[in-house]
Amino acid sequence: MVEVYSSSASTGSAKSAESVSRKDWWKKVVDEVLEKVGEEPRRAMMGAFCVRPDQKFMTQQEDEEIVLLLRAHPITNIGWVLLVILMLVLPSVILGTGVFAAVPGKFILVGKLVWYLVTLMYAMERFMFWYYSVFIVTNERIVDIDFDNLMYRQITYANLNHIEEPEETTGGFIRSMFQYGDVSVTTASEKPTL
Repeated sequence: MVEVYSSSASTGSAKSAESVSRKDWWKKVVDEVLEKVGEEPRRAMMGAFCVRPDQKFMTQQEDEEIVLLLRAHPITNIGWVLLVILMLVLPSVILGTGVFAAVPGKFILVGKLVWYLVTLMYAMERFMFWYYSVFIVTNERIVDIDFDNLMYRQITYANLNHIEEPEETTGGFIRSMFQYGDVSVTTASEKPTL
């Protein structure tokens, strides 16, 4: 059984001894839960499912420990990756047809540079949207970080004791085949859904 209270004398202040014991207690609880479900710490940098990652986030509290760091399944990136590949190949295909034979070479070079710059910007924006839009489960709360673009992000969180109805939705062939879906969490707060 997990030790919740230790009656040994402490040398520090009462507050620090209490927070250390609470942190140790949560660590033991998280370890027990992960052991029961058969999970070991996974710290993949680009992973969609990281168990007990060695990461921090902006609004993380001092005693808070990240249990899960979740991203969208990597298969969700296939659409924009294929589009980027098409955008990279398209200038060569169009120039190979001879449509722009009458256009001076300098204009073609500038056009290609602008095209590849736009393609690179699009690829970086889509990757950053996937990489920085995360769902974090800590020992105290759930944090949903939605990264829309470089200028805007939305952070929503709910304490674990306010969670009422978690719901998982999977639909479609690709989602069923790769076993991923959407998770909605209903809370007892003003903003009812995460």
